[in-house]
Amino acid sequence: MEKFEALLRSVENNHWQRYEFLTQYNNWLLGFRGEESVMFHLDLASNEDYRIYHDIRLPLGKYFFQIDILLVCPRFILVIEVKNRSKDWHFAKLLNQVTIEGKRTKNPILQAKVQSIKLKRWLAEHHFTDIPILYLFVNSNEKSKIHIDYDHKYSRSVCNSEQLIEKIEQIEKQYKTEIVEEKELRKMNRLLLAKNTPDNPDLLQHFKLSSEDLKIGVHCHETKCNSAPMRYHAGTWSCPMCKMKSKTAHHQTILDYFLLIKPSITNAEARKLLQIKSRKIIHQLLAVMNLPWTGKFKGRVYHQPTTK
Repeated sequence: MEKFEALLRSVENNHWQRYEFLTQYNNWLLGFRGEESVMFHLDLASNEDYRIYHDIRLPLGKYFFQIDILLVCPRFILVIEVKNRSKDWHFAKLLNQVTIEGKRTKNPILQAKVQSIKLKRWLAEHHFTDIPILYLFVNSNEKSKIHIDYDHKYSRSVCNSEQLIEKIEQIEKQYKTEIVEEKELRKMNRLLLAKNTPDNPDLLQHFKLSSEDLKIGVHCHETKCNSAPMRYHAGTWSCPMCKMKSKTAHHQTILDYFLLIKPSITNAEARKLLQIKSRKIIHQLLAVMNLPWTGKFKGRVYHQPTTK
């Protein structure tokens, strides 16, 4: 989402693909807010036994699989697939088909099931004790309803977010025996965190963009303006359009460069990016950002700060 935000700041408002950028960004944002809503309910239901992982992405063979929310305890593991859509879900018995407003869509229950199968294989490859792995689709949008017959094969594997606590309590009553010892759970935790590989897409490559599609220079960070380039004089950036002034306007442009181009920048690259010819001024501007750096003198390279 940060990369999409950087892209939206860095292209002109009339760019021919801007609507597509905005659509995909809004989809990501909607999904993230849905997962946050479910995490809130999990916090209310959590006990000392639970380890909860959000958006963990693990390697399996040549590919990766990502789980929206993973709940681990000594008795069972629960894979949760979260969807945040405002329209009603209709689950048909025939071929496990799912429709929203009469249109076919992917079955989120089967998506959760596939993720649980992949996790089971991943755990087996790392020689962990066989433990029940359950799966659940959680609808996080309060405006939408789930229509599924009571006798549907997967009716127990779906719920709304407000029913999540009750659903977990039902699972707890069914799975009372501890399968995995605390020592092995700690080992599993360390491995999950070590193998977690967050997705890092190259949006320019994905949308077949080049640096020519991006604005030149520092852009104004006033939401209603966002024009570029700003002018730099005597330690201050000024926008020729809205007249906004700032001493730190270049910060966002540098951070967006890290997100969209590459996670490091040299003085020469920063001069080109910020449209300033002076090596000394660029050194001063980068120094006040307190970026991690390597190398000395002209060979110094500034790096993207680590997200905490």
